[in-house]
Amino acid sequence: MNTTGKIIIIGGHGKVGQYITRELKQYNLILVGRSRDKIKNFLDNEKIQAEICIMDIDNLDFTKLNGVRWVIVCVDQENTKLVEFCDSHDIDYMDVTANSEYIEKIQQLKLRGKSKILLGIGLAPGLTNLLAEKFVKLYPSAEKISIEIILGLGEKHGDAAIQWTLDNFLKSYSHLALGLVRPFTQKSSIDTEQAGEKNLKTYNFNFVDQHMLNLKYTDKIFTTYLGFDQPFATGLIYGANKLKLLGLLKYKPFYRMAQSALKSPKFGTDIFMVAVKSGNKILYARGHDEGRFTGLMAAKAARQMETLNLQNGLLDISDVIDIEEVKNNESFGLTLSL
Repeated sequence: MNTTGKIIIIGGHGKVGQYITRELKQYNLILVGRSRDKIKNFLDNEKIQAEICIMDIDNLDFTKLNGVRWVIVCVDQENTKLVEFCDSHDIDYMDVTANSEYIEKIQQLKLRGKSKILLGIGLAPGLTNLLAEKFVKLYPSAEKISIEIILGLGEKHGDAAIQWTLDNFLKSYSHLALGLVRPFTQKSSIDTEQAGEKNLKTYNFNFVDQHMLNLKYTDKIFTTYLGFDQPFATGLIYGANKLKLLGLLKYKPFYRMAQSALKSPKFGTDIFMVAVKSGNKILYARGHDEGRFTGLMAAKAARQMETLNLQNGLLDISDVIDIEEVKNNESFGLTLSL
């Protein structure tokens, strides 16, 4: 990345994208979205100079990418046309998504290797991957490794994050050891001094970090579990799933009710916690405001790629950021036990 080449940020005015745009405002930015007014209001409020491009991620006009050196995507996609175009036209690409199916689609592509393709930026994947890789270095004999994620129900998440979460409560997924498994059927927990007095229960969920790590470390098995800062909510979801009531989310009225509840939370905090463990060995991280953290991580990764001499092709977060850098960067606001 360089300061003269144009950088497109798709969704750069959204929940996560705003933090990326603020951190990269000294660069030559183009913000892409569907609403000119929303983008303009954000730029005016932040006093940021950037071009505005009205375009839908599902109906791209590739002529708009002329002269672009970097593309950063902060919204979910269905197809891989954009990343394939970037790969073929020497345009570096970074995707800030937790969508397992989409990342797997990219990993299966036969890329030409004309650009750098960076995936897995944020909390999970992202911080969880860095903690897991640190864990493997410290405890190389560990074979079955759990990744525990606690999210705060009080945080206001963006529309895409809410939709992804609700959709994945409905989908079975394939896991290396568990086979085809439904979410919230396998139980685990975070029980550490850092987590306070609560033994916070967690259940399996289809975060892509476990699949990325299982692909990278073929002699180990990673499984990711999800829970919430309000234990009753975690238990309520588990019980509803056991009674097959989560299937009600297939119906629009119930889906919209759940969306509304997550978009305007009435209780909970904005904390997040991550623990990587095997037996009595554990690494732990705690922070707040997942959207803010993801945006800052993405901006840090983009700036790192400007200075590092990296080869073209598929990259992940550990290629551009070290866990010690995250620990020592006060702007991330993390407490880490390594």
